[in-house]
Amino acid sequence: MDSTTFLAGPSSLSEISHTWLLATAAGVLLFSLFEAWLATLIVYGKVAFLKRLFPVPHNLVRSHVDYLIMTTLLVISYFLCQHLAIELPKWLILVLCGGVIYNPFGFFIKAIKPNAGNAETPFGRVLVCLGFLPTTIGFGYVMGAVLLKLAGF
Repeated sequence: MDSTTFLAGPSSLSEISHTWLLATAAGVLLFSLFEAWLATLIVYGKVAFLKRLFPVPHNLVRSHVDYLIMTTLLVISYFLCQHLAIELPKWLILVLCGGVIYNPFGFFIKAIKPNAGNAETPFGRVLVCLGFLPTTIGFGYVMGAVLLKLAGF
């Protein structure tokens, strides 16, 4: 896609493009709102079956907040790329969107099963750290591209 196509507006979701950043942001924001309501119904509504299903509701709140942060970062990344006519590689868009979905989901799982993902071994700790790589690579690439563009490269 050339810069004139990119700047003209969003394209179809049938092809990997910057539009995937907005679609992913919308999806994770909706999931975040769902989590907020679950936590509200557990903590304030005292809904017993939800409390049994999610015995650690503070992890729902952690996931909710993390997804809100990811939504904000994706939207900012989209509009920075649009404003500065930065074309992201398709592989990076996939890595970034996947990381944004995956990264906070661990808290959701821990709300259901508190011992899930406990990294008691060196290998387990490495696996947890590897889970942070997609968002680090994705957002790092975008912000590096922004800095290069602002510097005139």
